[in-house]
Amino acid sequence: MPRFLSSLLVCVLFCVSIPAHAETTATTSIAQLMVLEPGDASYKLFHGAVWLDHDKASWNYRWGGLQCKGRELSDNSIQLLFAAFRSEYQVTIEYVLTDYKGKPYRCVTGFTISKS
Repeated sequence: MPRFLSSLLVCVLFCVSIPAHAETTATTSIAQLMVLEPGDASYKLFHGAVWLDHDKASWNYRWGGLQCKGRELSDNSIQLLFAAFRSEYQVTIEYVLTDYKGKPYRCVTGFTISKS
């Protein structure tokens, strides 16, 4: 019986520690960037979003708040996204799919900026 319990414990620890698999967008330019402040009514739901040219009508990529819990972007990362937007650089966003109150959201986990 102890061998069974140790095997079960290893299985449970392994299954719990698997992170969500990040997906990657196409490389494209930023169409729009939104940063919310704590006084905004939507701030508790998300802290910001970016829309990409290739899928701006269908999706945005969010961070923070209840919709993207634990998926915050640092101030430096937000500044980098703005610089890419302003300079019309290309970006590729890493994201995970989350679900909040039955609706899917794409939450930013990282990004790459390129000049071409």
